[in-house]
Amino acid sequence: MGSVAAIRLAATALPLRRGEDGLEVLMVRRNAELAFGGMWTFPGGAIDPGDGPAPSEVDESAQRWDAPELVRTAARAAARETTEETGLVCDPDDLTWFSHWIPPRRPGLKRFATWFFLAVEPQGELVVDPAENSDARWVTPAGALDACADGHFPLAVPTWVTLDDLRHFDSPAAAVAAAASVRMHHTRHFATDARPILVWPGDAAHASGDVNAPGPRNRVEMSPDGGVWSRTTSG
Repeated sequence: MGSVAAIRLAATALPLRRGEDGLEVLMVRRNAELAFGGMWTFPGGAIDPGDGPAPSEVDESAQRWDAPELVRTAARAAARETTEETGLVCDPDDLTWFSHWIPPRRPGLKRFATWFFLAVEPQGELVVDPAENSDARWVTPAGALDACADGHFPLAVPTWVTLDDLRHFDSPAAAVAAAASVRMHHTRHFATDARPILVWPGDAAHASGDVNAPGPRNRVEMSPDGGVWSRTTSG
């Protein structure tokens, strides 16, 4: 059995605008040879030393992910990556922290602790960086989820869940207002006989380790072939 990889720090921006059909978010398609190759995701990447203070080694059990200086560093990284990948410019001080993701502790899995930020109406002209992405487009969250379900718009779980959150908002302002409560997606993985289940804080199983424990739910159940996903939340 392999060892669990040390966690690295990363940041992502969700560029938002109001379109003809409501809220739209900018998504990019990763080049096939990169991490998440071929998938649609949001602009982002690893935190660099130039972005600001950040720990070089992370103790996951002790790290304060909401430490103000660390969040500011992550915001600067998200803004920088957005400009590098799309040409769009956003002020790090104007970004709104929306969620934080940590993947499960599984051997062989590349692991990033990632801050997701909302970037409302970024400025500039959209220019795709061909070194990292093959395409970019503004989409409605519901449209992207429908295309994923049809097999035409591949998404990783964090992207899918984020779009599932965004589809409830009709404007960037509504999404920003909802971000007053940051979504902490610190993931536990359960390999049940029926299907894999990913569980987050707020689910009764996250603390108990029992996927059948009574109580609230905050999880995604995945089909064994990675196809249809279903999500239940505690509110």
